[in-house]
Parts: sequence; structure tokens; C-alpha cells
Amino acid sequence: MLKIKDFTFQEDWENRRSCLMFFKADLEESASWAVDIGFKPGDFEGNEISPSLCINPIDTDKSTVKELVGTTFSVKTALDSEEREDSFYIYENEPLLEYRIEILDIVEAKAHIKCNGVLILDGYAEPWIEERFQIDSWIPVIESVQDWDKLSL
Repeated sequence: MLKIKDFTFQEDWENRRSCLMFFKADLEESASWAVDIGFKPGDFEGNEISPSLCINPIDTDKSTVKELVGTTFSVKTALDSEEREDSFYIYENEPLLEYRIEILDIVEAKAHIKCNGVLILDGYAEPWIEERFQIDSWIPVIESVQDWDKLSL
């Protein structure tokens, strides 16, 4: 579930919009994880939107997805978010001003994720309009393309 102001949005698990991806280490790259969470369309200040969060790969020394439980990652500035190409889509993709994401648990191929921070609602406004957000979601864990076929969400 996503909360922005007094508005709430439910996760959208269709069309592979939401997941925690775990990429195992190989000879060239370390292991990493990433999170995408899409939300069902809903009303936001009189507009229908379908918000989504994209946190790009984060390097880890963990060798299995279960070892990620308790892992946190944070970004403190919009510049850091922009350099990582992390974004939050409300009306357009915008970098996050700051966020903290935590993997609370992993049970039966689903991860319990919490993410809190500040997003840009309107990047065209002078100054831009920002708002706090909170996410508390259970999302599928994907380690290979075959994992999508196993999920019955």
C-alpha cells in the first residue's frame, strides 16, 4: 500500500509491475537487488493516476535472496537519486528527493518492503512541489525469468 497525503493506492501485481529482483553475482559483477512497485489507478487530488516506484540495482555482499532480510538502503539527495536513476512516477518520472527502503521479511517468494521518503509531485512548478510518501507492501521475489511463471498472485 502507498500513502501520499490522505490518498491510498493498492499494489498492482498484474503485468509484472511489482517485484523485488535479486541478481546473483557472476564473474563480472557483484550480487544486487532492485525494487519496482506499481500501484492500481486511483484518485489523487481529482486526477486518476497509477503511481510507481523504481529503485534500480543496489550492490550487496549477500549471496542469497533470504540473506537480504533486514537490509536497508537510503538516498539523501535528489542528485544521488537522479544519478542512480531511481524514480517515482506520479504524473511523470521524477527523481526522489530522499528515501529509505528496507526488506523486512521474505516468505514464500514474497518480500515485505517498507519505503519512506520525499517525492516530487510536480517538477515543473517553481519551486517544485514535494510530498512525503510511505509504502508498506508484500511483492513477488524474482530471481530468474522462470519465477514469473510460478507466481499465482
